[in-house]
Parts: sequence; C-alpha cells; structure tokens
Amino acid sequence: MKRLIVTDSTSDLSAELVQGLGVKIIPVNIILDDKTYKDRVEIRIHDFYQNFESYNSMKTAPVSVEEYEHAYNTLAAPSDEIIFIHCSRLLSKTYDHAVKVHKMLQDKHDCKVNVVDSKQCGLGLGLIVIEAARAIKEGRSTEDVLELIDTLSNKIITYMTVPTLKYLRSNQKISGLKSIVANMLNIKPVLGVEGGKIVVKTKLSGKVDNLMLEMVDYIKKDVGDSPVTMGLAHARDTRYLKDLQAIFKNRFECREMFTSYFGPSVGISTGPETMGVTFFKH
Repeated sequence: MKRLIVTDSTSDLSAELVQGLGVKIIPVNIILDDKTYKDRVEIRIHDFYQNFESYNSMKTAPVSVEEYEHAYNTLAAPSDEIIFIHCSRLLSKTYDHAVKVHKMLQDKHDCKVNVVDSKQCGLGLGLIVIEAARAIKEGRSTEDVLELIDTLSNKIITYMTVPTLKYLRSNQKISGLKSIVANMLNIKPVLGVEGGKIVVKTKLSGKVDNLMLEMVDYIKKDVGDSPVTMGLAHARDTRYLKDLQAIFKNRFECREMFTSYFGPSVGISTGPETMGVTFFKH
C-alpha cells in the first residue's frame, strides 16, 4: 500500500528532510516585482534573501486551483492513501483550494484522501509533517495519524522575533499589531501562532540575539522540565544560530532539534533578520 504525506512549501522543511521522509511538497507562489515564481522551485531561498532589498514589491499567492488539480491528479493516481497537510486557512487560501479540488476529483481516483488544516505555518507546520510522515513509515493507521496531526496542531508553540517593523506595517494577517507606536517606543514584537492566526505574543527591546535569549524564559514557562522537540528557523542572518542551538540544548531536554530557513512566505512579512523557535513538549 502506497501512503503519502503531502504539504505545501510554507512548511519550511529542508530538501534533505523532505527526501528522507518521502514527503511531497506543493510550492506556493512568490510574486516579486510582478513576476511569479514557484517557491523553492523557480527561486532559491538564498537568492530571495540575497536580493531582498532590491525588490520594489513582494507578495505571496496560494497554490492555485489549477495547480492543485494537477498536483492532486499526479499524486493520487499511483497512491492508495494521501494526507494533505496545509498552512492555516486563516493565513493562506491553499487549504481552501485543496478542499475544493478534493471535492471535484475524489470520485476520479481510488485513492483515499484527507485534507487537513494544520492551524500552523512555517516550521510549526513542518514539525507536524515530520511527525506524520514518521507515523506513516511506522505503519500506524490513518486514524492514528490524523489524531496525531490534530494533537500537534493544538500543542505546537512558535515565537518569532522581528528586529525591524518595516515589513510588518501593511500586514493584515497579524492580529494586535500597532507597529507605528511600537516603532516610536523602539519595541520589537514577538509573534506567535494562535488559533491559526499570527498574533503578537509579547513585546521586547534589544538586538535579535538578545531577543531570542529572552525567549528561553517564555519557553521555560510553557514546557517546564518536560522534554521537547524543537526547531530553530532563521532568514538571512545566521550569525547567532550555532550559539542559540547550544543555549537551547543546554537549557532544555531537546529530544530533537531541527534548523530551517524561513521561506519567502514568512520572510516577505517579517523581513530578512527574523529568527524563530517552534516546539512541542512530550
């Protein structure tokens, strides 16, 4: 029996992880100066950040219905079961398009399909995909895998530090953001994901490495002494990554720690210096 986990490129998983887990990725669209690129297929993350300041306009677009229809047919034809896990429907239309296509095509294939709203984005979605793919490899039932996805969707916590507010000012997807006032006070918002939405979790001041260090105390309140699976995500700036990895591993019982680039979907909204930590406790 061939069973697949499929997600979109907002999951921010490395190519090595994707290949090792056998996960299939459907790219979202990145629109730079009115030219559309398929995320990580027609534009590399390194090139996106390298040229970040040269773009006059940047935005993202979901996987279109037509693109999704092609991916669905291609993947469903040789498969017995597929679980599609996507970015929160409150942050992207990809999930809605997936549901629409599934309703159109479900009778065309013998493949059993489930379409899931992860209520997460970025590496929060990525951690769900990793665990779901492993569960499939272990031979767990589809019902167990769907229950696992639902559990993780509600327990994963994300903090993102945003050193500059320049890119957030016009963003309508972030709840509770008053960037002009914050900028006047030199306060940097720390963002998170709650109920499928990006929200302001708290506000801090300082440099990006210090902001991340202050996150240790917040995470400690969330997890206590429980072991965690953790992911560190970065945009262009990798100067502090190794030091932060060592600090987090020292302060927490990390069963696993993943590192990843924030893809353009996050970077466009938060800027090239953003860093983040995503985790769930066991």
